[in-house]
Amino acid sequence: MHPVIKILLFIFTLLFINFMHNSLVWLLCLFVCLLAVKFQRHVFFRIVKRMRWLFFSIVIIFAFATPGEYIQFMPNYFAPTIEGVFKGFLQIAKLLIALALLNILFATSSNAQLMTGLYTLLSPLSLVGFNAKQFTVRLMLTLDYFEEIVVKENLKINFKQLANMQINLKNLQEDKQIKFVEAPFNLIDKVIIAIFIFSILIYLYFTIHRYLKGFA
Repeated sequence: MHPVIKILLFIFTLLFINFMHNSLVWLLCLFVCLLAVKFQRHVFFRIVKRMRWLFFSIVIIFAFATPGEYIQFMPNYFAPTIEGVFKGFLQIAKLLIALALLNILFATSSNAQLMTGLYTLLSPLSLVGFNAKQFTVRLMLTLDYFEEIVVKENLKINFKQLANMQINLKNLQEDKQIKFVEAPFNLIDKVIIAIFIFSILIYLYFTIHRYLKGFA
């Protein structure tokens, strides 16, 4: 599959999970998490482990900030709501979908392929003066920096590292050669692009129709 299609699938999935039924969100979360475990088990588990406190915070915030039926056997002034706990875990499921999809994207594509796909998607912005090639190269150098300096050496990010990142990126840019890997679009890629375009047109049609109907 072409890297452009992979990036588009990642973006569209994140957009459409907000319109999915809750049961479909849970099924999608289970499916993509199993795929992420299949491709890069240790990386995915490490990412989830590092975000455990964020997950816990999300559940706590939604549980106590969402009105609804209080959980029994707890005092009313302190009890979380059932609806809040459910919404908290639903948000965690959506976040897990994003993490799993990102893990699958990096596991099935090299940095050069991702750079090519991102550059292809951003190329039309050059008409308004945006330098897509420079942005893509610097983004991939940033990913290389985190992979080599932070991830492999198991370092924690601090303000000093962030302040010195610009210097490190310049050193990486001098030492490395960045190459774009061109790949042709096959039949499946073209079919997926057609489905993307058709879905966007259908969504725009119903959105405009509902907007105009509101003024009628």
